[in-house]
Amino acid sequence: MGMISRVRGRIRSDSFSKIHTLKSEDKIANIVWLLSLVLVLPYWAPRGLLVALGGAWLMAAYTCLVVPVLISANYHYPARWWPDAVKLAQKMCRRLERPVSCALGVVRAAYAPVDRAEKLFLQMSNLSTMIGQLLMFTACDRLFVSQGRLTCLYSLMFYNVVTYSVSYVRELCTKEDWSPYVNVTRHSRVKHLAMSATKIVLEWTKAVTFIVTVTFVLLAFGLEQGLEHYKPTALYTLFTGTYYLLTERTFLELWPLALTAMKFERLEGMEALYFGVWARGVTTALALPLVPALAWCERWRLALLLLYVNVIVHGRHRLGEALGKLNEACGSLARFRRATAAELSTLEDVCAVCLGVMRSARVTPCAHFFHADCLRRCLAASDRCPICVRPYIFC
Repeated sequence: MGMISRVRGRIRSDSFSKIHTLKSEDKIANIVWLLSLVLVLPYWAPRGLLVALGGAWLMAAYTCLVVPVLISANYHYPARWWPDAVKLAQKMCRRLERPVSCALGVVRAAYAPVDRAEKLFLQMSNLSTMIGQLLMFTACDRLFVSQGRLTCLYSLMFYNVVTYSVSYVRELCTKEDWSPYVNVTRHSRVKHLAMSATKIVLEWTKAVTFIVTVTFVLLAFGLEQGLEHYKPTALYTLFTGTYYLLTERTFLELWPLALTAMKFERLEGMEALYFGVWARGVTTALALPLVPALAWCERWRLALLLLYVNVIVHGRHRLGEALGKLNEACGSLARFRRATAAELSTLEDVCAVCLGVMRSARVTPCAHFFHADCLRRCLAASDRCPICVRPYIFC
């Protein structure tokens, strides 16, 4: 009996010690959680308490010192109610999954006509681009220009003149047929008088228009006649100029050529795809911060229009389309490994598709080397090697 009583007493003492330990750990965990909640309150203070007291540097220093301590303390002393709360939240999400999916289906069905209208709007490329530019320029006019009136229209007109001049110079540089005459047929030497006269008149009209336009712009900016209300600031010119250069079709065709001339091996000849993503991302990023700024200035209509057209419509559709094309191209090439520098140095050969020098290449399973972009175009037409016509077999 004495032994039994001693065993019972030991069991009771151990169990009570464990209970006391659990209670003390629960108290510590609750205290740590409450202290963490108190230390996080400055982030939710109105108008940024830390920023108002010491600026952004104080906020950064406070974040670097306090947040790691909070994370480590909550990791060492986790609250016992936290797993139960997570399980309850997961259970509620599973219960709400079906109603939420039904509601999302209704929203998608209601939004489907609007989505079709957005795609139809974007198919009218010139109109949608011009409306986006007008909204962006008007927003910059309201935010960055204090006294100027119609600065956005003046700027858009000036940028369009520059675009016309650049496109005409590009046409002259890339023109191959300088003959003013038009033959009756391709292999005939008989001149078509009516078509030849029309071609001559059109070419002279383009040249005269180009000269008159450039002269008028130079005189207008040199004499400053009629530009008393045109007062763009440096920030205004930076925003509008960058946006215009990344949305106008003439420049969108020229920038990939400039990237190709720089010969970045990392891009693997897909400069057009990469630049499409960069251009859409930058234009969306330029328009996004202007929305809250316009709302702060109580220009709600312009803020909503800019948010919908330049951020949601252009960003979602055009940026999504560019990202889809790039991801598709990278996914089709992911199976083929990159050629090493040693392999390229010993190869001393050209790409069999474009006959260009290979500074970077992809290797097929049959040990043939191609430019990444050339291989991507071949994969779009056939799933066989362009040289040995064997199907690709990956181990």
